[in-house]
Amino acid sequence: MPAAAIALGFGHPPGRAGEHTLYDVHLHLDFPAHPISMGEQWGRSTGIGGSFTLQETAEPRHAEHLRVCGCEWLQALAAEEKRRGKVFTPEEIWARKPAVPPVPKRKALKAPERPPIDEAEVIETVRAAIQIGEFEILEGLRDHLNERIIRTVVADWSSELPWHVKDAYAALLQDQTGRVVQPLFRDALDSPTAETRAYALCVLMEDFGLFDGIMSDGGVDAAKVDAAIAKAGLR
Repeated sequence: MPAAAIALGFGHPPGRAGEHTLYDVHLHLDFPAHPISMGEQWGRSTGIGGSFTLQETAEPRHAEHLRVCGCEWLQALAAEEKRRGKVFTPEEIWARKPAVPPVPKRKALKAPERPPIDEAEVIETVRAAIQIGEFEILEGLRDHLNERIIRTVVADWSSELPWHVKDAYAALLQDQTGRVVQPLFRDALDSPTAETRAYALCVLMEDFGLFDGIMSDGGVDAAKVDAAIAKAGLR
């Protein structure tokens, strides 16, 4: 998958057979002629799929695929594209994706058993999202992390990267407390972004309950974060 592919959604079709089948929808920034791809994978076997225009994506034959992946908004967007008489670029499609309010996660919960997804695909999507700074995509990818993916992602990280990139790594890995992420979060204590410093505090102290004490008016309070870091002896 090209580095500029963005995961728009994953899902399982209904019914017993769907337990072992994974659908996906991706947006490809490098392929404006056919910017949407839809794939289907069975267990660990190699999947199948195809690339489509926005109008082809909205055809009735794809309705169930879009629904289970949470991508029904593409049908409405295709209707808008047709009404305007213009072809939306991949960037315009992405800009019109409905915003989903992020839900803070304090602890990593055990996910229900499900068929494994393609680790290489997740890693490439992570890399693309970090590259373009798409924190909403990274939020959704947190549920797809496993030990191998985490180790691969951390291996890509470097303390020499610019802060906006390192902040993206911290946002993705904010639920993780293993030894492999500790160098990343020790470095994150010096981030100019208060949210990243807050993630580092909670991860390094292995106490996500600390998050509630560093909030003010619904947001992270930078002064409270730095006071908590000092109190914890992390600096």
